[in-house]
Amino acid sequence: MNPDEAPRAAGPAIVRTIELAAGLAVVTARVAGRADLAQRAKALAGEIAPLAAADAAAYQEFLRTRSEESRARTIELPLQMAELAAATAELAAEAAVAAQGPVGGDAAVGTLLAETATRAAALLVRVNGGDEAAADAATGRAARAAARV
Repeated sequence: MNPDEAPRAAGPAIVRTIELAAGLAVVTARVAGRADLAQRAKALAGEIAPLAAADAAAYQEFLRTRSEESRARTIELPLQMAELAAATAELAAEAAVAAQGPVGGDAAVGTLLAETATRAAALLVRVNGGDEAAADAATGRAARAAARV
């Protein structure tokens, strides 16, 4: 990634990490002959992609206005990221198990990346004053997925 294209806030960095994790799951699922998993991983990546720009805009809006509405967006978007990251971790773990052996290593790494992204997004939810229970639920799902690989 070109340094000029680097994310300027945590949210876009989290989104990029989830996209990388989903990509590793896609590759592994294809090698394992699991087109269903590959398609689900591609769908998750497509669902997460728009959140990078939305989060960056929400953060800039919050810095500019400090309004409750803009703060709410800085909670809502990372919570969506946490949930999608947890789903990606679960899917990547499933692909790793399906592939087994060295080929499953890519999806195992994807699982760990997605777990990290889940934790990072949950942290944003908490520091921005959001629902800790929902953030913890997503983090728990990702941790259980990571324990499988």
